[in-house]
Amino acid sequence: MTSARASARIVPRADGPARATARVGTAPSLADVRAAARRLEGVTRRTPLERSDALSDVAGADVYLKLEGLQRTGSFKLRGAYNVLACMSVEERARGLVTASAGNHGMGVALAARLLGVRVTVFVPEDAPETKRRRIARQGAELRLVSGGFDDAHAAAVAFAAEGGAVFVSAFGDPAVVAGQGTVGLEVFADLPAVRTIVAPAGGGGLLGGIGVVARGLGDGVRVVGVQTDQTAALHASLAAGRLTSVPYGPTLCEGLSGDVDERSLALARAVVDEVVLVSEDAVRRAIRWLYVEEGVVAEGSAAVGAAALLEGAIAGLEGPVAVVVSGSNLDAARLAPILSGD
Repeated sequence: MTSARASARIVPRADGPARATARVGTAPSLADVRAAARRLEGVTRRTPLERSDALSDVAGADVYLKLEGLQRTGSFKLRGAYNVLACMSVEERARGLVTASAGNHGMGVALAARLLGVRVTVFVPEDAPETKRRRIARQGAELRLVSGGFDDAHAAAVAFAAEGGAVFVSAFGDPAVVAGQGTVGLEVFADLPAVRTIVAPAGGGGLLGGIGVVARGLGDGVRVVGVQTDQTAALHASLAAGRLTSVPYGPTLCEGLSGDVDERSLALARAVVDEVVLVSEDAVRRAIRWLYVEEGVVAEGSAAVGAAALLEGAIAGLEGPVAVVVSGSNLDAARLAPILSGD
């Protein structure tokens, strides 16, 4: 097994995130996450947390997989998307919405908007997986393709909002989005009260930060570890530098982890996350194949990074029980087939 290439630790942790007094506050509280869970009743699915015998053997600890690929839209993103729309005023919704996404957030916002009867425009990079683009459009959203990566789509969406008055919906920075994503953590603690380590993908930091808020509120020393690849390492680099840091992005299977983070996401990660580790893109390919062969789980690249970290021995001093968030299953067949065949 290959050891971790790099790790960014955040110490000391603050006493806890500030309570959000409004949707535009600095960070959500545990109470905000619980309120989000109530809003999501009947909208999202409670996804299973299942023990992986095979991964437990590899890791030398009890490992459970939180299967968010079984969520509606095929990823956890509906949780935050619906919660933020549900927190908006009637006037805000009437203005219409706009968002930027690598794919999964766009699907979540598109479905949430359809359920609530709101117009939405979704900007995505033109090389976003075809599966994700098709499913966004199927929900009735207006889809706009942008040359470049996620940051380019984000800039285009922000400009669109400024020009036309639509409400911009952040993929990770809005406290209401973070609170919605944090409901993943609530379910983990409910199903596995003895959990000692939670491992989750670390892109913009919304999912990781939301889980961290719950862990700080409910867990006694529960370790929260984020995972990125060496081609999608903005949060890792920003934590290591102690300030926002933009990094070069290379070819990646993990488009959902690509793009820079903002000040709020960085501050929250510093407060509630213990560590972010990096794995290679090749490790992600191996993890996608391993999850399919050993567990029958289809995981897109961004979702497989946690399993990759355990398979590669990238998390030092791992203590179980461990919950690994497998965050989504939206992987194009044309991309999955060569990975499974070893090409």
